[in-house]
Amino acid sequence: MMQEISAYWDKQSAIWSAEKQTAWTQPVTAEWGGYFREMLPQLTGNKVLELGTASGYFANILAMAGYEVTAADISANMIAEARTVTAALNLQVDYRVMDAQELIFPEQQFDLVFTRLMTWTIPDINTFYSECFKVLKPGGLLLNFDGDFGACQFSQEGHENYPADIMEQANRIKSQLDISKHQRPARDLEVLREVGFVQVSADRLEDQALRQSQGTSALFELKGYKPLH
Repeated sequence: MMQEISAYWDKQSAIWSAEKQTAWTQPVTAEWGGYFREMLPQLTGNKVLELGTASGYFANILAMAGYEVTAADISANMIAEARTVTAALNLQVDYRVMDAQELIFPEQQFDLVFTRLMTWTIPDINTFYSECFKVLKPGGLLLNFDGDFGACQFSQEGHENYPADIMEQANRIKSQLDISKHQRPARDLEVLREVGFVQVSADRLEDQALRQSQGTSALFELKGYKPLH
């Protein structure tokens, strides 16, 4: 299963990189930078792990916002693209090829674990959130932006620049995953509490978090903290 998921993202690496290059001139990039800068003083420190970094778009924004960034992705092609972009921007990001269900880091390493549009492709969400809990420092924050895609069918329409049948592959992967059988973020909140996270919430959508016009994004903003003791 993980080989198929890795191959799925490998196919899209060059396109993702090209799309995110054009995003640097868009207002949303500045909005994300402001979002992360406002968050930084509220954290226990500035060490962040981004999971599912793809071509490094958010890793670079986080670096610009003052974070010490480690970023991982299961796709070696994505990581190769991300390293090229970061080098061109003259930024510092520690990139790793890694399965988010098996994080090879010391315990209590990061102040923030961030991911966006990745957990819908995770086979074992319980293991993933447990791994995030493990690598967070006491008081650290897990931040996940994602959507409830289980019941929907992705279409090739609007994705014409992507490899042929890529949406069919996405639907095939999604149909095999346990998380697709549950309503989100309700299932995520349940699992986070089981794992041990506190102050768990999914009260805002992404557009509210970024102070955008309502309806810009239907992704939820999911938060959970590792207890101090």
